[in-house]
Amino acid sequence: MEEKEEKKNSPAASGTPSQRGTEETPKKSNRDTFMERYKADYPDDNYEDEEAMYGRMNERNAAYDRLKTNDDNFRKLVNEHPEYGGMVADMMEGRNFIESFLGRHSLEDIEAAYNDPEMAKKLADEYSDWIQKKLENEKFEKEREANAHESIGVLSEYAQENGLDEDGMTAIWGKSLDVANNAVMLKFDKAFFDFVNKGMNHDNDVAAAREEGEIAGHNAKVQTQLAKGAGPEGIPPTFDGGQGGVAAEPKPKRKGKLPLSGKEFEY
Repeated sequence: MEEKEEKKNSPAASGTPSQRGTEETPKKSNRDTFMERYKADYPDDNYEDEEAMYGRMNERNAAYDRLKTNDDNFRKLVNEHPEYGGMVADMMEGRNFIESFLGRHSLEDIEAAYNDPEMAKKLADEYSDWIQKKLENEKFEKEREANAHESIGVLSEYAQENGLDEDGMTAIWGKSLDVANNAVMLKFDKAFFDFVNKGMNHDNDVAAAREEGEIAGHNAKVQTQLAKGAGPEGIPPTFDGGQGGVAAEPKPKRKGKLPLSGKEFEY
């Protein structure tokens, strides 16, 4: 009896779990498990913003609902047409659609479909639509390829005019493709809107600068003429470079005709 009590009270028996050779791992709370997964999926989020976190959860729930709806629809389709599920399984294993289809349908099935007037019309319409789409795609690809060659030519001219090397051309072409792809997806940032805004105002800015230059040039010409000095006392110099005193002779008027009416006018 005393020996049993001694073993019970020994350090080995009364030590920590690790000392006893059985290490206990603390169980994570549901909150800790959720936050660990949340931070892994959205590392850039502000985890202190609860409203943003709830927004993320709503997004995930909406995505889950869509997946569940698609899954339910697919299950219904496979239950009604088991051969579809088999064909999907075949393609997941690497077989192509035609191979899987012919492996599950006989030539008699295909012939029977063509002999059915209603089904034959549906097949003919589907094939006609496929041909039309194929032709449209080929036309689109040809136009796209031609536009690409033309655009690269324009870029080459731009590079020569602005002293760009091949690396500079490659960078501009890549950025242009990014802009084009974003435009297809209607995805724009502030830098793009700033670029468009400056482009829209460019012509107005150039016109304003040209007008300011013309006014400045005219004023400089007037100041030069005034600096030449006056003519006889009390008579200012003329703007055509004369020294004053003698009025410049008026230029003779010319005549012209309006294109449609033939009416004459002087100018």
